[in-house]
Amino acid sequence: MSPSKWALVTGVSPGGMGEGHVNAFLKRGINVVLTTIDLGLLENLRLVDGKYGAYTVRLELDVASAESIANAVERVHTITAGRLDFLMNNAGYGYYMPLLDVDIEKAKKQYDVNVYGILAVTQAFFPLLRIAKGTVVNQGSVSGVQGFNRPYMGIYSSSKAAVHSLSDCMRVEFAPFGVKVVTLVTGSVKTEFFNNKEGGRTVTIPSSSVYLPIRDHVETMMRGSLAGSGATDRSIATSNTIAALLRSSWLRTRYIRQGYAAFKLWLMHLLLPVWLMDRWSRQSGGLDKLKRMLKS
Repeated sequence: MSPSKWALVTGVSPGGMGEGHVNAFLKRGINVVLTTIDLGLLENLRLVDGKYGAYTVRLELDVASAESIANAVERVHTITAGRLDFLMNNAGYGYYMPLLDVDIEKAKKQYDVNVYGILAVTQAFFPLLRIAKGTVVNQGSVSGVQGFNRPYMGIYSSSKAAVHSLSDCMRVEFAPFGVKVVTLVTGSVKTEFFNNKEGGRTVTIPSSSVYLPIRDHVETMMRGSLAGSGATDRSIATSNTIAALLRSSWLRTRYIRQGYAAFKLWLMHLLLPVWLMDRWSRQSGGLDKLKRMLKS
C-alpha cells in the first residue's frame, strides 16, 4: 500500500480494538489519524508508529458532538490533502442492564455514541471518502445478530443491531459514489471492554429490581465474568480484519467476522429456530431458575 494512504479510527484507547486496528494499519504502511474523546487517554498506547514507514496523528473527537466532528474534519482535510481511504467507526459505549432497570438517559447515550455517532461522523467525512473512493468500516457485534437475545444486555444489543441495519443501508446508498461499507461482526476478543463499560466490573442492579432473587447470576453476566475465557487475542482479530479490508475488490466482503465463535454464533442464529435460541438464553441467564422460584 502507498504510504500516502490514510485511515481514521475513532474511539482509540489502550487495550481496545481501536489500538489494535491502528497497529494493523501501520504495519501495512497506512498512515492513521487516531481519535479519542480525551487525548489524555492515549498516554499508554502501544503503537508501532514509524516502524513500518507509516505514522499517526492524534486528534480529539467526541462522536456525539457536532462541533467536535466539524473541527476534526477540518484538521483531517489538511493532514490528508482532502482524501480518506478508510473510516473506521470504532467508538462505542457499553451499557448492560436488565431492560426493566435501564436508565433511559444512559440508554440514549448508548444510541448517541453507537448509532448516531457513526452516522454523524460518516456524513462529515463522506466528501473525503468520496474523493478517495474509500471504505467505511462500522463496528458491529455478534450481540446485534438477529436472534441473539441474550438477557441483561438488551440496550447494547439493540444498538448494535441498529448499526448492522444502518451499515446495510449505507452500503446500498454509497455504491454510486464508489464508497464501500463493511460491517465488523465481532465476537469475544481480549480487550478492556468490560473494564471500560458503564459500571465496569462492579456494575450492580438496583435494589428495587425484580431480578434480585437471581442477583448473583445477573451481575456475573453483566460484569463479563461468563465471557472471554476463549476470547481471541486482540492483535490477531484486528490484523485479520485489516487484511480482509485490503484484499482486492472482488474478494472484499460486506461483513467481517472476527473473535471467538463469531462465525459459529452467526450460523447458529441463522439456522436454529427462535424458540430454541430463546430457551438457551433463558437458561444461561438464570431466568428459568427465577421462574421456578416465583412459582414456589
